[in-house]
Amino acid sequence: MNFLQTALELSFGSVGISRPNPAVGAVVVKDGIIVGRGRTQRPGSAHAEVMALRDAGELARGAAIYVTLEPCCHYGRTPPCTKAIIDAGIAEVYFAHADPNPLVRGKSRKILEEAGIAVYEGEDACIRAIANASWEDGGCGADCHVLVEEDACENDGHAVFCEIERFFEAYDYFVRNKRIFVEIKSAVSQDGFMGGVAADGRHLPLKITGQGANCWNHELRAMSDAVLVGAGTLLADNPSLNVRYAQGNSPVKAVWAGHHEFTKAEVESLRVFAPCAEGAFLPIVFSCVAQPHLDGRAEILELRRESFAENWRMMVDDLSARGMHRLMVEPGAGLARELFSSSLDSKMPLWNRLDLWRSTDPSVEASLERLIDSGTAKCGLEFPGLPSSAVAKESAIIGPDVLTVYCP
Repeated sequence: MNFLQTALELSFGSVGISRPNPAVGAVVVKDGIIVGRGRTQRPGSAHAEVMALRDAGELARGAAIYVTLEPCCHYGRTPPCTKAIIDAGIAEVYFAHADPNPLVRGKSRKILEEAGIAVYEGEDACIRAIANASWEDGGCGADCHVLVEEDACENDGHAVFCEIERFFEAYDYFVRNKRIFVEIKSAVSQDGFMGGVAADGRHLPLKITGQGANCWNHELRAMSDAVLVGAGTLLADNPSLNVRYAQGNSPVKAVWAGHHEFTKAEVESLRVFAPCAEGAFLPIVFSCVAQPHLDGRAEILELRRESFAENWRMMVDDLSARGMHRLMVEPGAGLARELFSSSLDSKMPLWNRLDLWRSTDPSVEASLERLIDSGTAKCGLEFPGLPSSAVAKESAIIGPDVLTVYCP
């Protein structure tokens, strides 16, 4: 067990609740046992550290606290978490990610250390957060005396550190730019197809990625404040846009309608526009035309600018003003083409990260061929070419699927 991994899992429950504050998780540990858990509540309510300390009660005295983000040290809507940590008698603080907020960054450690508390941060904190680790014997527990086991501990800590860095990537961007981080997820077959095209021009869905990639994608949804699809994808796939294969909250559902006016029959049949549970957010529809049949089913923001790029920025401005940190975009071919082609003519990139999955499973191509042979599809739906400015940054393999991450 890694205590900071546990804290990260707790933080997923705050996504969409704590904004514009970051989603943070914390655990209090005494004698190797978790005695308190907490995550950040709604703005103006308790932060993760305070919730974990309350949960621990008197057991917090002399214990350690593990927090995904550097504890705050200033008065805002709530008192500083550093004060709560000191008052609770915590002996050690481990935090994984330094807060980009200049009111906090680096100042918290000094305050805590001046109070006699040992502080560990970053990758070092993540390595030390392994349960039952004894750092007097080299860092991997009483039985860890060989190099390979030390390396295993370091590798585990490094992996957790990278996960937490990825989680706060959007928050960092929001703090520095006051803008939501736009992350695109797409999947293509080995030959570059996203789906099929029917004789009447309708787009037909095609199952491309395996379960491993699907779980990864749902974890990204759980990390996101909102998930957006275009009208074409909505009509072809009728997705629910919720989180099913990962822990965490489902994001706000958003639709890029463009110039498509949803008919009454479409509204009644699409899952996204099903009546919301009490207290749930209505889906947000960004539309260049009026949407008379969505009254009461969605929040409408009309886009009246001349170009796609201008309308896209208007949408980004709106979501940023709501305090959202990450927008996950799952585009069909049409929306992807608009995004990538408009990025070439735009001074400011329209997206921040592209996660492109490519399947190596031959059965995906075979499924598309069967659709064509049966007459259901007339051809494959090709993924649009990436803008020339896109740069591949990293890659990973999960089962038959290869992920390549691009930045503009």
